[in-house]
Amino acid sequence: MIITIGRQHGSSGREIARLLAKELGIKCYDKEIVDEAAKHSDFSRELINAYDEKRMSAFLLHAGGYGLNENFRLNMEVVSAQFDAIREIASKEDCIFVGRCADYVLNDRDDVVSVFILGDTDARIKCLEQRQGLDEAQARKKIKEVDKDRSSFYKYYSDQTWGDAQNYDLCINTTQMTYERAAKAIQDFAENMLAGK
Repeated sequence: MIITIGRQHGSSGREIARLLAKELGIKCYDKEIVDEAAKHSDFSRELINAYDEKRMSAFLLHAGGYGLNENFRLNMEVVSAQFDAIREIASKEDCIFVGRCADYVLNDRDDVVSVFILGDTDARIKCLEQRQGLDEAQARKKIKEVDKDRSSFYKYYSDQTWGDAQNYDLCINTTQMTYERAAKAIQDFAENMLAGK
């Protein structure tokens, strides 16, 4: 069983993924994908993290000391290292992947359940206010920036629309749900879906 979770910023996708992994007794890979990619490539964790789920335009505008062509090449190679890490992990164990186009990277497998977690904007703002100590304006800005990065990243590498329900097996709005209920809904859906294959 492989579950991929795309998520809007502030929708608690990461927390739900961790809880689900604990319930299923499998590993959850979020930032750990960065670590795995660094282990099996020539790139440092810091470099991979700098390119992690960022929109391409951000690199072309802020080359960070590299020329535009070099920066573009680095971006492609770093992302490729992450995708290779996702494929390698998926070939060895049941697990959950958070973000990083994992649903697209693994779309040739029949043991993958793709999930997208979303939430109402006000609830996501409140989540960031509580979790990160941001005020409402800061939280709203952060949500817009992170979601834009994730959407652009997903579109660039998958040529699909991030968050579009037809690209996922299951979409869940967590606004009125506890982490536990959301995790249980995903678990039940995944087990039923894979049992039918």
